[in-house]
Amino acid sequence: MDAYPQGPDRRVASNVLLTIITVLLVGLVLRLARTVIIPLLVAGFLAYLMDPLVALLRRLRVPVIVGVTVTAVLFLAAFLVFGWILYQSSLEFARAFPKYQRGLVELVRDLLLRLQNAANTLIGLEPLEELQKLPVSSILLTALRSLANGLLEFAIIFLFALLILVGKHGLARKLLRAFPHKEAKKIAVVLLRIDADLRKYIGVKSLASLLVGAGTGAILALFRVDFAIVIGFLTFVLNFVPYLGSTICLILPFLIAVVQFGTWAKPLWILACLLVIDNLVAYLFEPKALGVRLNISVPIIFLSLLLWGWLWGAPGVLLAVPMTTSLKIVMEDIPRLRPFALLLERSPSHKKRPPI
Repeated sequence: MDAYPQGPDRRVASNVLLTIITVLLVGLVLRLARTVIIPLLVAGFLAYLMDPLVALLRRLRVPVIVGVTVTAVLFLAAFLVFGWILYQSSLEFARAFPKYQRGLVELVRDLLLRLQNAANTLIGLEPLEELQKLPVSSILLTALRSLANGLLEFAIIFLFALLILVGKHGLARKLLRAFPHKEAKKIAVVLLRIDADLRKYIGVKSLASLLVGAGTGAILALFRVDFAIVIGFLTFVLNFVPYLGSTICLILPFLIAVVQFGTWAKPLWILACLLVIDNLVAYLFEPKALGVRLNISVPIIFLSLLLWGWLWGAPGVLLAVPMTTSLKIVMEDIPRLRPFALLLERSPSHKKRPPI
């Protein structure tokens, strides 16, 4: 009797094996080529951030090159001004952080001692001594120097973003020249739809993160909490990481306020205001601006964070959800891949797209 599967069973086994091998090879390539792929992804993300202004200038009959140049000058000026302010604030934050580190350690020690007295049990406080000895200030200063040294890399990424902007606006005409008219029209419709959906998602998500970050900075400034600019910027960046990022952006200013003011009442008011802003943007602004809330299931979110974090480290964690959502948008716009997009959703979308 033949021990090997025959016919359809053998083909299924071969397809499963080939799929596993392909996934492993793709993962290996992504991990090995991360120094090339991550800057390209960031450049694409930056290009979509600048694209609405270019599109507006195009509607005003401004040539593509002129529109991209004007957009580049405006965005670069904004980046340089805000980057300098952020850098100076971050230096001050790094120098002053040991004071807050000691204050946080004392706060935790006080809480543990109260628990120890209430429960009449002995709680080890040795880890707190190690936490107090951590050279957090020097780590932050080293990170800031590395950030300053990354200006050259940012210039290359910005250049790639401009090239993407120039190329994407002439893509439809190139397709019409390269393929037969019927095929080119079909491909162009799909690509234009994907482009519009990606532009809308990235623009709305970035604006939502900007609103949360600016709102956080403004509230902290009103309450006179130290380092409002730095925390506001961190909130803008970490807002792209759902659940975990939002939690960090709520806890960090709360703890800093507790140490700074030495009371619980004012920090609790600050925390309540931050929660209101975060929920207003997440549950009112984003769904209305996008037309539908892009529900990615929670297990898929955490799997994507683990996968891309393992492949690319911290940049992978920041890019994980935008990439997963962008992939879902692409699959929604391609009829054959639409069932896979539904698998990523928390609840299947009933929105119907016109046939292509």
